[in-house]
Amino acid sequence: MYMIDSAPDAVKDTYLKMKGEQGKKLELKVIGGNYYLYVAKGIWDRKRKKPVKKTVLLGSIDENGTYREKRPKRIFSSSRIYEYGNSQLVWNLAQDMYAIMEKHPYRDQIVAMAMVKAIDPMPLRLVASRFQKLYVSRSLRPDLDPDELSRILGYVGNHFPDLYEMFRKLMDPGGLLFYDMTSIISYSKNLKLAEKGYNPDHEYENQVTVIMAFSVKSWVPVAMDVFYGSVRDVKSLGYFIDRFHDHEIGFIMDRGLFSESIVKDMRRMKMHYIVPLRRNSTLVPDNVKFDSAFVYNERPIRSSRRSSRLGYVYMFQDPMIRAEEESSILRDVASSRKDMEYFEDRKNSLGVFAIISDLDRSPSEIYEQYKSREEVEQVFDTMKGDLESDKTYLRNNEKVKGFFFIVFLALRIRFRILKVLKDHNLLGKMSVNEIIFELSKMERIVEKSGAEYFAAVPKKVEKIVDLFSDMIPMG
Repeated sequence: MYMIDSAPDAVKDTYLKMKGEQGKKLELKVIGGNYYLYVAKGIWDRKRKKPVKKTVLLGSIDENGTYREKRPKRIFSSSRIYEYGNSQLVWNLAQDMYAIMEKHPYRDQIVAMAMVKAIDPMPLRLVASRFQKLYVSRSLRPDLDPDELSRILGYVGNHFPDLYEMFRKLMDPGGLLFYDMTSIISYSKNLKLAEKGYNPDHEYENQVTVIMAFSVKSWVPVAMDVFYGSVRDVKSLGYFIDRFHDHEIGFIMDRGLFSESIVKDMRRMKMHYIVPLRRNSTLVPDNVKFDSAFVYNERPIRSSRRSSRLGYVYMFQDPMIRAEEESSILRDVASSRKDMEYFEDRKNSLGVFAIISDLDRSPSEIYEQYKSREEVEQVFDTMKGDLESDKTYLRNNEKVKGFFFIVFLALRIRFRILKVLKDHNLLGKMSVNEIIFELSKMERIVEKSGAEYFAAVPKKVEKIVDLFSDMIPMG
């Protein structure tokens, strides 16, 4: 109720002074013998379709005329909510590297950066706040100050040769590796690693060359390195082979990496290799006689094999590709861009694809192993975008190398998620990003008392948890 006239003079003076100064629709009310100051506002009532009066408490005035502003409500909770599903999944998938890096002085910070990179790529200054949302931050408590993380990246790059001992431990003895390389555009003017070179899109840019080797067996990256942007594919492979010359491994490579000198070096080092040949290679016979066939992804493939001075040459012909190439040339003949002589010279090689290898295997096995490499390459290209590592503003060679080591660890996590999807025939139906995002909805509430429990879990998340039941503890 309004008590302006009966209010003490000191209260009345303060009220009138504030009303004059603020020019607001101030109202003075007495409640329980105390004087309160309200402001009247017009609020639109949707149901009544007209403005209605609403008063909002500003504060109180004591009998001496002292105005006390209303204290804001404190929203306080004794509990914390953590992202649990995605946190536990990536933490468990990082355990192999966490164990291998047992003696590394910055193991916790490196793994924390990799986990954040795998879940939600962001700049160093935001890594700490993102990591604190994860349930694993209750047990893993690294110093994630941005300046400290930047220094650690430099330390990792400075000691990069030491990482090759880790890479060796990740490789299966006698196993085959997919070898891939990519160009990362750099916008730093002071980065020595960044040199002019042609990227896969044939653009001449300032770039850094990053190479990655994947295990054929596990589909997971097992080694990486960073080179100057001008280093060519074959040259980088040579450096890579030199580092593992005493390790019993082999490489499945892309067509552009074939070189007789590289193959001879691998034969000398007794390293296995599966390399596609260019169509004009002298190792490919002019008239291929196919003597067998198999089915790959519901497509029939003709095949044959012959010996050569550099190993076994496996030859394949895909009838569908042959038909497409034949139709294309005949269209050119019909439009007078080509003549029939051109067609006759090439008709026996249409749809033909050749691979050279030291391995004495069936043509279907060699073909399948190479095609698996293409699948990994496609996903690798996609994930580069997901991890936002297609360009870098880092201005220090060592920090760039350290940064891409973190990307390497993040890729290991994401490719292991991908392998689960592949094993359940879910590729193309679910993505790694979708898995990580949906699992972020699986939350764990921790009370101040120490009691813990799960928040309500959406049905879709429950199905995803079933896929990774051995990696997301539910005890």
